[in-house]
Amino acid sequence: MKATAKPAPAVITKNLHQLVGLAADNSMSSAVKRHSFIINEVPTEFKIATDEEMLSFILNSLVSTIVSNTEHSCIRIKANEYDDIVFVSIRDNSSYSANRMDNNMDIIKMLAKKMNGNVIVRNMEDKFTTILLSFPNFPIAV
Repeated sequence: MKATAKPAPAVITKNLHQLVGLAADNSMSSAVKRHSFIINEVPTEFKIATDEEMLSFILNSLVSTIVSNTEHSCIRIKANEYDDIVFVSIRDNSSYSANRMDNNMDIIKMLAKKMNGNVIVRNMEDKFTTILLSFPNFPIAV
């Protein structure tokens, strides 16, 4: 019987703070045009062990979506970990229709589910909007 080698797990080269920073940088020119700014409040030592490419795509898409639906706003990105679950919060202090944004996020939600994660959009009318991303912080089985 011939043994087959399992594929090596993806090497994680960045931490969550760096991935959020890249997503913020990618949306910075759009934010400036909308008189808004992005604050990365994720701790610098926040390590991730999940699919970096997929997580990076999801973060870029979420930040881009919230920036494209805002004006004159402060967007804060925070993260916490409870047990092995990571929670990323993207909060925008302007008010707009969360339904409009929610309808444009089907692909992002599908990708989050592939990571065993979830995306929720919450809107406090005339106050703020928060996007919550949660996902397990361990490698996804191939």
